[in-house]
Amino acid sequence: MAIITPVLLVLLCARSEICLYGRSHFQASQMASTVADAVSRYEAVTSADITSIFSVSSQVMGTEDFKDNGYVILSSVSRTGGATPKVAWQCKGGGHASTSRIGAVTKDATPPGGLVLDAMDDVIVAEVFYKYSPLFANAVPGLNDELYKTAVFRPRLGSLTSASRLLAPSEG
Repeated sequence: MAIITPVLLVLLCARSEICLYGRSHFQASQMASTVADAVSRYEAVTSADITSIFSVSSQVMGTEDFKDNGYVILSSVSRTGGATPKVAWQCKGGGHASTSRIGAVTKDATPPGGLVLDAMDDVIVAEVFYKYSPLFANAVPGLNDELYKTAVFRPRLGSLTSASRLLAPSEG
């Protein structure tokens, strides 16, 4: 009993940690999908729209620490009039600042998953960064990293490549 009990406790802690880590991956993916989908439903997006979508980020993620450990970057990527997709506008929100892996505003874009845009295509890309902090510090090595999830949606009601109604297109 004295030998088996500590081993069983370590296994229980490791199992719990792996389940929480998997749940965090799922929720980050769900959040990216929800944010991109919500924005893609607008005909014209404003800074108030983006602010309201970002304000529910921690609720979508299902954790209160997203305000401190999470970050969302929303980008409009288009290939209008050029051979290379470009980032038309970008909005950012959250507490744990990260750099977009898609690209910077007016620069060449790297769409996720090797997505190839046709001429005159535009998409909304949501990137979610979440700094996962383990419940049990050393139960499972390697779970102490930043989660990164993306979602891509095509605007439903026209093109969302113009950021003229956003107050600060590079910050949100």
